[in-house]
Amino acid sequence: MRYWPIVTFLVALVALVAMPTTGTAQAPSDDGDAADGPADQAETMSPEDPRAAREARERFSAGIEHFEAHRYREAIHEFEIAVSLVPSADIWFNVARCYEELREFEPAIQFYRRYLRDRVDPPDRTTVEEHITNLEARLEEARQRGLRTPTTGTLRVQSNLAGATVHVDGRDVGQTPLDVPMSLEPGEHDVTVEQDGYLPFRSQVDVEAGTDTTAYADLREATEYQAVRGTRIFTWIAAGLTAGALGTSIGFAIAAQGKNSEWQDMGSLPEDPLLEDARRYALISDVLLGAGIALAVTTVILYFIEGRAVSTERVSGQDVAVLHF
Repeated sequence: MRYWPIVTFLVALVALVAMPTTGTAQAPSDDGDAADGPADQAETMSPEDPRAAREARERFSAGIEHFEAHRYREAIHEFEIAVSLVPSADIWFNVARCYEELREFEPAIQFYRRYLRDRVDPPDRTTVEEHITNLEARLEEARQRGLRTPTTGTLRVQSNLAGATVHVDGRDVGQTPLDVPMSLEPGEHDVTVEQDGYLPFRSQVDVEAGTDTTAYADLREATEYQAVRGTRIFTWIAAGLTAGALGTSIGFAIAAQGKNSEWQDMGSLPEDPLLEDARRYALISDVLLGAGIALAVTTVILYFIEGRAVSTERVSGQDVAVLHF
């Protein structure tokens, strides 16, 4: 875009009051270039009402002040009131400049053309026409950009931890923080953020064409709870008593068998003390056998009762396997 030097004539619209007949304003620039600022002189006409001319001058001056303060909407408003009171082609140039500063090229082109149409032999016609051509090209370029349909979207990945590894669709794309957004095809993408000793962040992120999507991974320390089982003290006591009872029962059974063999060798007398000993040993063996069986059942029951988890404890840090979800 070509910019034009500012015209600094501050005698705008004074001629509207001073001159009774129609005249022409000074060109926006002596070198043929249109101005960066609004034209400060207007093509004059003989006003029918001096009060209208005075108000037009005030409105025009207010428009200049708004323009220089970059209040372009307000400047347009003041210029339009001024030109409605006292017509001036130069004011159309000023209005065009305001619209151009607002980057509203279509109305800017319209008012530049109106300036060329209403201005009597404008000395800067060639320059203004070239500028109109430039604005038309910029307007068409903007229209073409608006017609283009975006085919990709962007994804940013942020995390509460720096240095975490980021994977997108299984591909390592770097570590947090990722300062540059990734360009991705529209649709769902698998995002994983991992750091040793922390639970991995895993999510499916939907990326839309033409939009910027941000995924935030709040990584937390990996935590696992393990069961604390009770000590089987009574189980092992019962097991020991069971073994003792069964062993003693076997011992008395062997002793009873030995006494019975001796009794038979001695003639098998009914009142022989050997027979009484054999019977007593056999009875003790049977009692101990029954006690051993009862203790064995008790041992099995105690094994399962005392083997249950009585509490849990938490284990954190790198010694814990990472939980996947």
